[in-house]
Amino acid sequence: MAQAIDSMIPGPAGQISVRTKGLESYTNDVVVLVQGANISGTAGYDLTFEGGEDYSFMDAMVERGFGAVTFSIRGYAQSELNGDPLTVQTEQAIEDLAAVIDWLNEQGVSKPHLLGWSWGGRIVGRYAEHNADKVNRLILLDPALGGGQLILPAPEEGWWDNTYEYFMHRLEDEFTEVSAKKALAALVSKEEPKSPNGIRQENAVGSVPVDPTKITNPTLLIYGSAAGGQNYMQGSSPRGDFVEALDTEDKALIIIPGGGDYAHIQNPRRRFHKAIADFLTL
Repeated sequence: MAQAIDSMIPGPAGQISVRTKGLESYTNDVVVLVQGANISGTAGYDLTFEGGEDYSFMDAMVERGFGAVTFSIRGYAQSELNGDPLTVQTEQAIEDLAAVIDWLNEQGVSKPHLLGWSWGGRIVGRYAEHNADKVNRLILLDPALGGGQLILPAPEEGWWDNTYEYFMHRLEDEFTEVSAKKALAALVSKEEPKSPNGIRQENAVGSVPVDPTKITNPTLLIYGSAAGGQNYMQGSSPRGDFVEALDTEDKALIIIPGGGDYAHIQNPRRRFHKAIADFLTL
């Protein structure tokens, strides 16, 4: 298990919580891992528990020779939010990602890889549209690319409740070891009991989709075969068409069996680790 270093860095809406692993050894090959809608990057990418093996995505990247960085978007986990949680949407998340990348530049990391899971795929994709020179390679992990049908109703409350029962139900039994479900559910319900409902507000009003014609970085789209059934995963174009439209010849589409929307912490996780590390290895 790689040593985790937790920091608070300045962000546009307050302090941002950042976790790094292996950064001191791999400043020339770093991947930034961007969270989904419900939980922080730390919970989503650094799950560890007694008896669990290879559940930390961050550890898997460090073992394969990469520095790993994740962070919490404003209002998630320990990151500060000075304002309405319903305003924490993709534009605000992009601002926070930009602050983290600027901070990494100050640490000597000039051009990190970006990986975004679910909502994070929308965040990193839209960031890359206008910042190709700041990004090395791009990974879209079961991305909610945006621009699809409206996801109604709009939330009435500013905060989403991350209950133990929600995560026990959300991770499919057929793809997930019971011990992993219990570990994630216990961690999040204790450490991150609430998260901003801004992304649900955005999906209800209408989201701006990632435009593949504006992405020039080498790009991998990867997801579990059972993923994509939720309404929020239905983007403005089919995934195959999205990959074809990317403005780069260095691109790939990989479907891995046996996983859902949380596949990188489900049974096929090792296949995800390998496929992603292989794509990032030049």
